[in-house]
Amino acid sequence: MIEPFLALKASAGSGKTFALSVRFIALILQKESVKSITALTFTKKAASEMSERIVNTFLNLEQKDAELAELCEILSLSKDEVLVRRDEVKDEFLNQNLKIMTFDAFFGKILRSFSLNLGVSPDFKTSEIESEIFKSEFIKEISKNTADLRALASFIISYLNGTDEFFKSLTSFYENLGEGGEIKVLNAPSDDEILALCADFRQIITDLNGSKDAQNAFKIKEPLDLLDKGFIGRESLNYKTFAKIYQPYFDEKFELIKLKLKDYINELERYKINELYRFLHTFKSVKFSLNKRLDSFSFFDITSLTFRLLTSIDKDMLYFRLDGKIKHLLIDEFQDTNVIQYEIINPLIAEIVAGYGQNGLGSFFYVGDIKQSIYRFRGGKKELFDKVASDFKQIKTKNLGTNYRSARILVDYVNEIFKDKISDFKPQISNSKNEGFLRVTSSDEPLNEILEQTKWLLNNGVKASDITILCWKNSDINDICDALKAQNIDASDEGAMLLKNSPSVFSLINYAKFCLFGSEIFAKNFQTYIGFSPKKVSLNLSKTASECLKFLAKTAQISLNEPDVLKLFEISSGFANLVEFLFEFENSDEKSANNAVLGVRVMTTHKSKGLEFEHVILCDKFSKDMSDTSQIKIEYSVKNGYEVRLKLANREILDDDYKNFIEFSKELDRQEEINKLYVAMTRAKESLIIIKKDGKLDGNHPTYFSPYSSGVKNICYLDLKSGERGVLTPKVAEILEPKTKLKKIELVSVPKDSTNGDLSDDLGDFKAIYFGSALHFLLEISEFSETGILAQKDALFNKFSKFLSQDELTDVLNRAVNLVKNDEFIKITKDAKLKKEQPLNYDLSNKQIDLLAFKDSEIFIIDYKSSDKFAQNHILQVSEYVQIISKIYPNFSVKGVIFYILADKIEAKFV
Repeated sequence: MIEPFLALKASAGSGKTFALSVRFIALILQKESVKSITALTFTKKAASEMSERIVNTFLNLEQKDAELAELCEILSLSKDEVLVRRDEVKDEFLNQNLKIMTFDAFFGKILRSFSLNLGVSPDFKTSEIESEIFKSEFIKEISKNTADLRALASFIISYLNGTDEFFKSLTSFYENLGEGGEIKVLNAPSDDEILALCADFRQIITDLNGSKDAQNAFKIKEPLDLLDKGFIGRESLNYKTFAKIYQPYFDEKFELIKLKLKDYINELERYKINELYRFLHTFKSVKFSLNKRLDSFSFFDITSLTFRLLTSIDKDMLYFRLDGKIKHLLIDEFQDTNVIQYEIINPLIAEIVAGYGQNGLGSFFYVGDIKQSIYRFRGGKKELFDKVASDFKQIKTKNLGTNYRSARILVDYVNEIFKDKISDFKPQISNSKNEGFLRVTSSDEPLNEILEQTKWLLNNGVKASDITILCWKNSDINDICDALKAQNIDASDEGAMLLKNSPSVFSLINYAKFCLFGSEIFAKNFQTYIGFSPKKVSLNLSKTASECLKFLAKTAQISLNEPDVLKLFEISSGFANLVEFLFEFENSDEKSANNAVLGVRVMTTHKSKGLEFEHVILCDKFSKDMSDTSQIKIEYSVKNGYEVRLKLANREILDDDYKNFIEFSKELDRQEEINKLYVAMTRAKESLIIIKKDGKLDGNHPTYFSPYSSGVKNICYLDLKSGERGVLTPKVAEILEPKTKLKKIELVSVPKDSTNGDLSDDLGDFKAIYFGSALHFLLEISEFSETGILAQKDALFNKFSKFLSQDELTDVLNRAVNLVKNDEFIKITKDAKLKKEQPLNYDLSNKQIDLLAFKDSEIFIIDYKSSDKFAQNHILQVSEYVQIISKIYPNFSVKGVIFYILADKIEAKFV
């Protein structure tokens, strides 16, 4: 018998997808109507994989030993009886659409069914309103009332860091607080009382001939200036600055000032939050008006409107419109649910668990792992997982204690490391027959160590495609890939493998956005890859998405026969509207037609969630995190709901409630960091190598794997000791015959040019690698003029300042300027159609051409080098490019030229 109400806590690798798919099939085998079962998840990919797994398991059940055995236990039937049941319900199963969908799709279905209740069209598009359009409409609406406009301007100038911060705060309110709070008539707090108290105290200090420091201590322009005073946290003024004039009554005055300052800040907080609620009313009104006018809603708009609907309609009407009652509800990855999603499904859960209704007993099942909750930044609240079981006592909770993914040593190590780091941690038992391999190593050059450990795996028989390197930021991916490729090790950036990041597709999509929205950033994105400024054209939006994209491709001279472009046409063919397709495509994980997973895979930990890999190298942090500059902070707790506070430095000194709030927020951040580490360390199946930073460790050079100090704070996420356990045992099919070691490129060899930015040939010199990458990056993003190069100085310095000195980066800048001023370079590129960073897939080989210049019947292949070492090698490499391009363009005269971009000169070598 199926447990009707069950929460399944499924740790990493414990088979949650297996459990969910088996339960779905068990319900069908109990002869429940397929259309009475709804399964919800968070991504289209997860929904698609779940559907595929359920269908495949159901139809091939006799071949699925584990699933069949589990079904026998759940249903208390023999194998033969289960198979007979399957055959009895097969026709209905095949003739019904499985209701397995994302939360967004489910809410969208509800909204479309009741769209007329809100006065919107049922065939609305799913897309985000362009931010500049919305801001313009918002200001226009506010401007209708002069007093409101004046209040808005004053509010932004006085209390927020510009309009961007204002709209960021409003968006956060909209997405977290929904309808907002009660709007009151409040005035901004007066500065007068505190200013008068400070002026009076300052006069007393002056009359007592206090020092300049003592007199200036209470010299302020506004009350909040006091928070910046170092003495504000003291209990007494009886210290060095005031020692000569100190009187006991000083502390009474000081205490009064602090008390009044605390009251002032609380009043200011109430005023600012109330004003944001007031502006939120206009924000939502303008947004909904634009939504209706453009017939377009974002995913959150849909969620918000669905919530509003479900508080006002009868449930019987809901089920009638949805074509059937939701009798059985299954939810995947519940720890990622946000508050409004939970509030929408809560009444559905309540009705199911309440017991027998008109359609008999239903069931509710949800699965997840709060240890893998890593989406707090986008609203995920892990607390809701336990809240459901607390709210509905009928729900039983079960833990899955076996790990079916990782080798024994890896499972034991995770148990050991996290038992004291994660609350209520339940250790797992490995189901693997393999011992596995674990290594923790340290280095003050983590990037260098990544290369060494990658080579070690390769030299010991592991295939490059079975190695995954996990890091923490997208910029880390670029650095790692560049370093690997510089060592002639193939590397695949998961982002680069996506169709949306293919140069031709990226250019076409940005051209479409430029023509639709007019923003210059889209034109610049297009120009970066295509080499010329696009001409804005009008689009017939009554045409399908595919028709519009084909028209734009022809207009922009983008080949319609390129595999990635053809794939884009194919997937857009299902969309009647271009705008809707562009919005959907933003979140697409479609793979490029040209990109198989070749070489070492590099990705962030966030992207790795839900995946597993044979061999994992886990990196430490490369750099410090971005600081949070927001002035309004919102947190959620099961006990208190949402709490909104005004964030001010040192406010906690005066206010214990605020101090507790900030400590609560920091603890949530810390837990999320620990969860990210848990996710990262549970991806590996056979081996895990952890690289921790050594040397200088502080707030500017943080680490996940050792204790360190940042200012007065001691920080420790994990404290890992160097060492290793087990033996690396590659699969037999992985062992290289003969076993070879990687070698540096010799003069006689032609390098496999799959690089994306390396200009250096001195492979032992990391400075040279970074120098070459920086030069290549600058030429890729810049217009070919001195002004164009210098305009990208900040981008260059921001990206590479952690690797190169100011003098080295200035050298990069000067070399690039010298190149674009070079007569030979100008002659080749002038009036040519330029294509930067062109991937070249030929004869199963991936290559990258720095620059292609098309001129009438000529094609120039341009290769940049920052060093003239191994010149013969360069000639062979470019000669190969010339041969390939000549075969692709037989009617063109193809020439190759290598530009050596040296410190003192530019040399052009024709091939």
